[in-house]
Amino acid sequence: MGGRGFRLGSRGLAAALVLALAGPLAACGGGAGSGGQTTIRFVWWGNEDRAKATNAAVQKFMAANPGIKVETEYGAYDAYLQKLSTQVAGGAAPDLIQLDRATLGEYQHRHALADLTSSVGKELDVSQVAPELLAGGKIDGAQYSIPGGQTTQMVAYDPAVFARAGVTPPTGPGQNWTWEQFGDAMARIGTSGTAGTTDFGWAVDWFESWLHQHGKQLYTDDGGLGFTAADLAQFWNLTGGLRQRAAVTPATVTTKMDGSMQNSGLVTKKSASEINYDSSLTAYLSSYGPTIKAAPLPTDSAESGMAAMPPVTFAVTQRSAHKDAAVRLLNFLINDPGAGQVLGTTRGLPANQQIRRRVCAAAQGGDKAVCDYEASVADRARSATGLWPSGSAAVKRDFQRTYDDVIFGRISVADGAARVVQSAQQSLNK
Repeated sequence: MGGRGFRLGSRGLAAALVLALAGPLAACGGGAGSGGQTTIRFVWWGNEDRAKATNAAVQKFMAANPGIKVETEYGAYDAYLQKLSTQVAGGAAPDLIQLDRATLGEYQHRHALADLTSSVGKELDVSQVAPELLAGGKIDGAQYSIPGGQTTQMVAYDPAVFARAGVTPPTGPGQNWTWEQFGDAMARIGTSGTAGTTDFGWAVDWFESWLHQHGKQLYTDDGGLGFTAADLAQFWNLTGGLRQRAAVTPATVTTKMDGSMQNSGLVTKKSASEINYDSSLTAYLSSYGPTIKAAPLPTDSAESGMAAMPPVTFAVTQRSAHKDAAVRLLNFLINDPGAGQVLGTTRGLPANQQIRRRVCAAAQGGDKAVCDYEASVADRARSATGLWPSGSAAVKRDFQRTYDDVIFGRISVADGAARVVQSAQQSLNK
């Protein structure tokens, strides 16, 4: 979600480092610059490919809006969120921020986000954004954020490594593999000394996909917990069985996973494939090489576990002194054809459907890979999953921390699953 990382507070940075990182930004809050120019701050997380494209789009915005200066900053997921939390708490929040499902509810619950409802249809044109994508930024009927694109789940893989092991993944429309077929294929690759795939038990995101395949959900519609300890134990027993067969990465590799390319099991060649969102496909292509391909998730049912959803959303902070300028930038990022061209698929397919068609019609390289993959699974990707409730950021963090204890043998699968459920119930009920 994610680079595109989606590990939240996995190890944490030292408090002094967080404050040191936050300090320079806190001192340069938006205001009127020389000549009456308005200065706003826009921050996001992501890898280099996303940063390069986003900065290019911002340059186009400033050229079209000479009265507005935009200061930008990006970082890895964990550091970004820790810094943002410090800034918001200290009254020095940026003007336009990037959020995901685990953090949108948290910041809205803290009254840190501006309600954009009154801007929709006026300063903020969402007429070309699908309603199901827009729903990803709505809370209690109010629009608090706008989707930055559309993504779905994938298995990113190196076809050369797969071919050497005699593995051919399903890639055509309607093609699929079962979990047994997937496990056997990953174990076959594992005999070469490289794990078939990165252990996917660490991320609650992939557990959610697995739950959907079994007719269940991560969270109930009213914000409660939608799964049991038995459900999670079954999922972690699946990954544990694969780990015993060397089909997935060992604990020493899995514990480093944070969604970033520099720690990716696939990019570091500790594995031949990795479950992720296809909004990360351009990052894999630029970090690993142009040979990376995408295949659908394994499933044993008619439900694929994949969903067409926003990889990220953009929100204006409540305490921004320049909300109008921030909304103007947000509108530009979503609707300007030039911005759409340079942003490409670095946050998945463009949210604006007209721009999406233009981007995909002219797509090459990474953009074409994302467009082609989304087209191949369009008949299997359900509508966007529901919002994650306030407290889900803590659930996400505790899920991964507990999995670390499981894979290093510090706790049993059953006890770990029970701990996650108990902790999640407490986090969601705060």
